[in-house]
Formats: sequence, structure tokens, C-alpha cells
Amino acid sequence: MSYIDKSLGRNEQLVYRAHFHWLYGAAAWTFLLLGLVAAFLVSERDYPAWTAWALVACGALLFLAIKIPIWAQQIALTNQRLIHRRGLVRRSTEELQLRAVEEVRLEQGILGRIFRFGRVIISGTGIEDVRLPALAEPVRLRRKLQEAITAAVQPLPAGQSSPAL
Repeated sequence: MSYIDKSLGRNEQLVYRAHFHWLYGAAAWTFLLLGLVAAFLVSERDYPAWTAWALVACGALLFLAIKIPIWAQQIALTNQRLIHRRGLVRRSTEELQLRAVEEVRLEQGILGRIFRFGRVIISGTGIEDVRLPALAEPVRLRRKLQEAITAAVQPLPAGQSSPAL
């Protein structure tokens, strides 16, 4: 069970779970494959044996350098807050109540528009900006976030009290 699933409150529902773009995984696997192919080509020539192992190690290190940050992060939106958890062994979380959000910005370059990835930055009352990493479908995340904010700040009908926490 993920941190986000464990941290949901009694009246809290998951609205959206953000994902990293598939290009991250493609780049990681490409580096690993290039390391293996380069090692094979080097082993066919008159190079020392350690050279092939060094190329495999470089490919593996580049693979891990890309994949570990992806494995170590969870980003989710609930009907009450935005949760950004980082870390595999040591955990660090940023949780932002939707009622405190003032602005949602989107950063997306030309390649981001073509391949549908980008960065979402959230500003709120009394907090530093929450700058999310480049994610897949940032426009969808932004739309879901704005819908959840609107629902969270709507006043309750007359005579109805807020749910007890």
C-alpha cells in the first residue's frame, strides 16, 4: 500500500494520481541498452576486459539515475489536499490544503506541448511555491486541481455542517 493510500483521511477521496512521462522510462532503458551494446562491441575488439564492464556500469548508473527519482516520488490530488511524497528510504512530504491554494501555473515548452509533459507550480497562502517535477499530462493535472479547489472552497448549503474529522 502506498503512502498516499495510507494517509487518506476518513472523508478524503483520491481525485487524481500524477505520473511521469513515458520518455523518462524510454531514456533510462536506452542508456542501459547503449551501455550493453557498447560493452559488446568493445569486447569484440582488443580493449581490456574492464572497459566492457565500465560501459555496462555506466549504462546501469544512468538507468538508475533516471529511474530512482521516479520510483521515489508519488504525487496525488485528493478532494482536500495535494500530496507530493519523495524518498525511498528517507521520506519527505509536501501536503497543501486546497483551501490555501491561490494560483496554479503551468510551465510547458515546445517539446512538452508536443509530447504532453510539463511542470505545475502551485502557490498558496503562507507557503512556499510547490514546484512539481515534469509530469505527463500537466494540463489534465491542472484542470483536476482547479476543479478540486473549486469544490473545496464552495460554501456548504444552509443548515449543513462540515464533516467531523
